[in-house]
Amino acid sequence: MSDTRKIEGTHELVVVEGPDARKFLNDLLSQDLGQMQPDRAVRSFLLGPKGKLRALLWVFGTDERIGLVTDAGVGDRVADDLTHYKIRVKVTIHRPVPLTTLVGPLPEGAIAAPMGEVERGFVDGPVEAVFMSRQEWETLRVEAREPVMDRDVDESTIPHETGLVDQSVSFEKGCYLGQELVARMDSRGGKANHLLRRVNLEGLVDDAAEVRSGTEVVGKITTTGFSVGRAAHVGLGLLHRSIEPGAHLTIGAVAGIVED
Repeated sequence: MSDTRKIEGTHELVVVEGPDARKFLNDLLSQDLGQMQPDRAVRSFLLGPKGKLRALLWVFGTDERIGLVTDAGVGDRVADDLTHYKIRVKVTIHRPVPLTTLVGPLPEGAIAAPMGEVERGFVDGPVEAVFMSRQEWETLRVEAREPVMDRDVDESTIPHETGLVDQSVSFEKGCYLGQELVARMDSRGGKANHLLRRVNLEGLVDDAAEVRSGTEVVGKITTTGFSVGRAAHVGLGLLHRSIEPGAHLTIGAVAGIVED
């Protein structure tokens, strides 16, 4: 555990339990919950009826007790949405509780939820580990291209803009909430108007800095960090689909290059 670091206030847990828990959630979430395990989470989306994001999720558990990990501040929305669709099913939907996020070797009992190549997990309760700073956490997120709901993406975002459809959506399962838009986009090649991109920056910029290609506004940066390994500032944001890796941009008053 000496190499494990922790941060609090980044994620919440909503638990759904009861004999109908798995079927209930499988009919609502984009992921096939047959893939979930008690100690290793799978990605999923909770969508609205029109197919736009309501929450980014990590899902784990057993048939009758399923945990939904959300970004901090989104748990109440998830619980409320699920309660709205709770009709003649035997489930209890618990209000969200805070989680501790771990990076590095995970202790027994932690829920593994890898973030790109970063070994990341969640625990409900106290754990011995060294605290990491908020800046360190944000940099890890940017480098892993890991969005946060209501910051990097929001309720106007469609799943294909996140770059997470391959990890979060099952195209083999039956219907789920918001499926029509996801299926239609996929049948058209998944070409969304915007894509979540990582940008190398030549200096510090503010979050929400406007991104320009020449004189045209093509998006904004939503999270920034400083990569010690690269000795460079990095940013994450939704950019117009015309912006390809290697493109040279202006972010605020700073130059930047889009990464692959």
